[in-house]
Amino acid sequence: MAKQQSFEEKAKKAAKAGMLEKTIKFVAAVKTDKGSYRFNQKFVKVKDDKSEEAILEAEFKKMQSGAH
Repeated sequence: MAKQQSFEEKAKKAAKAGMLEKTIKFVAAVKTDKGSYRFNQKFVKVKDDKSEEAILEAEFKKMQSGAH
């Protein structure tokens, strides 16, 4: 059987529908109460490039508050 749809066609279709998102692997070094460092990682989906920095800052604050 032949392939019905290529990846390029799927990406174009998703972009037209507004479903195209960027996934960022966010890694933060957080200092623990004992003085050592802990590396937390999380995959964050971002739809808009303009709000990317604000979303990453919010995720960093969540990671910091969760470590203590």
